[in-house]
Amino acid sequence: MMSQQKICILLLCVLTLQLYSQRPPVIQLTAEKLHGRLREWPYPANGATIHTNAPALLWPGTNGEKKIVLSGDIGDDFAIDPKIHDVVYKVMLASDPDFKQNLITGEEQEWAMYPLHQPLKSGMWYWKYGYRQKNTPNWVWSPSYNFIVNATAANNPVSPAASTVLQRVSGPHPRLWNMNKTGNEFYLKNLSNPEAKKFIAYAEKLMLEPLPEEKPRRYIDTTGKSELQKKINIEAMYHGFGDMVGNPVRNLCIAYQLTKDKRFILDAKRRALNLANMNPDGLATRDDFTGGALLEAIGWFYDTGFEFLSPDEKTFLKSVIKLRGERIYRHLPNRFEININDNHIWQITLRNLAIGAVATVDEMPEANKWLTYIYEVWSARFPILSNTDGGWHEGSGYFKVNFRSFLYLSQLLGDLSGVDYFQLPWMQNLPYFLLYTHPSAASCMAMGDMWEKEPNIAKIDAWFADALTYRINNPFLNTYVATIKKDYPNYFTGTDDLLLYRLLNYKSERNLRESSFNELPKSRWFQDVGMTAMHENLSDSSKNLSSYFFSCPMGSSGHGHASQNAFTINYKGKTIFGGTGYYSNFSDRHNLLDYRSSRAYSTILADSLGQKIGEDGYGWTPRFITGKHLQYVLGDATKAYGPITNEFWLDRFEKINVVPNEANGYGERNITLYRRHYLQLEEGYVVIYDELEAENPVKWTTQFQVPYYTIESQKTVSNKQQNFTVKTDVGLVTTSVFAHNDLKMQVHDQFAETAVNWNKVTGADGKVFEYKNQWHAGITSVSSKKMRFLTLIQIDSKAKDTIKSVVLKNGILRLNFGNWQLSAQLNSDEAPMLDIKNEKLNSAFNYGTSSLKLGKKTYQHQTSGSSMLVEITNNKPTRQEVIDELPDVAKYDFKK
Repeated sequence: MMSQQKICILLLCVLTLQLYSQRPPVIQLTAEKLHGRLREWPYPANGATIHTNAPALLWPGTNGEKKIVLSGDIGDDFAIDPKIHDVVYKVMLASDPDFKQNLITGEEQEWAMYPLHQPLKSGMWYWKYGYRQKNTPNWVWSPSYNFIVNATAANNPVSPAASTVLQRVSGPHPRLWNMNKTGNEFYLKNLSNPEAKKFIAYAEKLMLEPLPEEKPRRYIDTTGKSELQKKINIEAMYHGFGDMVGNPVRNLCIAYQLTKDKRFILDAKRRALNLANMNPDGLATRDDFTGGALLEAIGWFYDTGFEFLSPDEKTFLKSVIKLRGERIYRHLPNRFEININDNHIWQITLRNLAIGAVATVDEMPEANKWLTYIYEVWSARFPILSNTDGGWHEGSGYFKVNFRSFLYLSQLLGDLSGVDYFQLPWMQNLPYFLLYTHPSAASCMAMGDMWEKEPNIAKIDAWFADALTYRINNPFLNTYVATIKKDYPNYFTGTDDLLLYRLLNYKSERNLRESSFNELPKSRWFQDVGMTAMHENLSDSSKNLSSYFFSCPMGSSGHGHASQNAFTINYKGKTIFGGTGYYSNFSDRHNLLDYRSSRAYSTILADSLGQKIGEDGYGWTPRFITGKHLQYVLGDATKAYGPITNEFWLDRFEKINVVPNEANGYGERNITLYRRHYLQLEEGYVVIYDELEAENPVKWTTQFQVPYYTIESQKTVSNKQQNFTVKTDVGLVTTSVFAHNDLKMQVHDQFAETAVNWNKVTGADGKVFEYKNQWHAGITSVSSKKMRFLTLIQIDSKAKDTIKSVVLKNGILRLNFGNWQLSAQLNSDEAPMLDIKNEKLNSAFNYGTSSLKLGKKTYQHQTSGSSMLVEITNNKPTRQEVIDELPDVAKYDFKK
């Protein structure tokens, strides 16, 4: 294994070369990981250029004796090391290496982050952090780190200090949503709001509902289940209980603020006191989701109904808020901020705690501490899984779980700080991620946990996109929402969890200017999260061919999967190729041995072994081109393979008594190269060109996963060509795989590990989800150190000409299909080459040679080894040439 020092030197050399015009066309990342599950290196460092004048300083956490190395979601069973609460930190920052000029010294704090709430002048800055155990005065200081503030960043908005935010919160109730300042305006502007009137009628009926009891929402038979399964079954029986009993309190508080009718707030009080008396250790409200929901509801009422509480009632509710709040907060300092993505907290409980904190600031010291931490971690880490591209690496299924917190925390903390978080670059790009990765009236990108539960636009997807239009002025977002409202009109007929957000931002007249999707590029590259979305007709899902390509720098972290260099193909809104399997639980046998693994995706296996689960099983997308007739992305999953070593995931395997060994699809084959060129061509074709290498010979398998349809026929055309056809309700889809080596094909409808809905997961209709077998095709080579596959996928192939003029000579494959011509070098002993052209469309792509010819003209590559697209429109050529480009995490946030 290469040492960290060598890794640092290698990447530093690569980054230095980028300063020159002749950058290397191919970059090989050799780092063990780009993102650690817990932070492993300081940021910013090594002269990284910062494009904001107030960055956050981040560093690895310690318990005073060693780095913190293990962390699960707040609801997990990992024991929290009590020593992490016995450490305090301090930072020093200056514009000179001796820490004398423009010195900034932080106060002692219990967390490993320091967002700078003041502008920095452009130029080089130096910083270091120290820590000490609380029972000793001795400080241990880190080395000095440095970074550069870009001169153009000088006028960026800077968030105020946490102390300023606390002062703004402190004051009369109600404080939430600035109601003590804007409550009357909120009341007046919504008097004419039709949605507010409808909600008030709903609240009238809500008061007639009986008080809830602490009992399961549904029952699941646990007979014959393991102890772990029983525990998970019990959680499932109470799943959503907190929202079910807490939302009425919130809704009645809102109704009171809309009407000033005391009946609503008095009924909210009756319900809040009922919740406050629920057993915090009982099955109904002891976990993070249900307990956090009660904390939020009680905080809502305490703040809104403050004048309707007696002193004893105030004391009682504060004691409940303190108890439930501290249960969340004790998992946060020196742990949460260093975690790549502690899902439950970011999704839900950070919002729960924030509302409880704002409600009780200055009335109990814990609340000041909670809110300070929340504001600092939001300032330092949001958005957590991206930089600026608007993307989210976990897929559509679990992306939507974050929507409420995205909106309400941005609104709440924006109210308190004066910062418009909706103007962050990530927020401004978020609409494009939504509309490119999940078009209306179409399936999603079909990857990540729980995507299969609601593959099409769900209600929360529709509401969230609509909510963004209230704060983000984007005409394409407006068109997206208008399309959703046309396709799903029944989604917008009742009340929902985002109602308050709309009421807060309500305007009687809204000028929502729209723009046609035809004005957008056909593809978009979300480089930070390693996703690319390609569309032939983004404006009309009934005619659209879509491709989604994944190679994620975060690896298979959180709810993401081991799907590096995998793809999804949707046609006319239906998923043809995509992830297979089902989500019953975060880590049961089917999840870990099939659904979450590379076995479930259209990517490569080596000797039947897949990619690592964990942040170290990462990929990235070095190149991207979008043209009028051809879309292109290059993915690199070289570092995705190897045995599972991530302690978090090893613990998950151990809990279900499974060993992640070769028999279960995991192990080491010393892969040294896996670069996949993926192209979507106009007229309904997809071309995939794989470059594969390993230290020793392996059998390479290229997989194709079909979650909804049937692989109807298969055909061995020759030892070097395998074909199969997928029968769908939108036409036949024919796949041909070519190689210079001999190939064998296996087609079946069985999972590697049987899918059993033991947790009684329900679908969008509320019925228990049926787990059906799904179809899979694997095409495997003979053992070899090097391998290349060329794959041609013909969409709706019954309407197309068959492949013509197949020639495989000296390793060069030549194909004619439709109006396209293709040449590819499949002999891995020769230099790689892929050349594709369509003279009718005046479009040509080339990788691996010095030039391409289109029409009567030859176009030379400016850089050897680049990828180049030339398209001619009205006799004017457009040329795009790309070489490898690092994602931001490898440019700015890395242990160089």
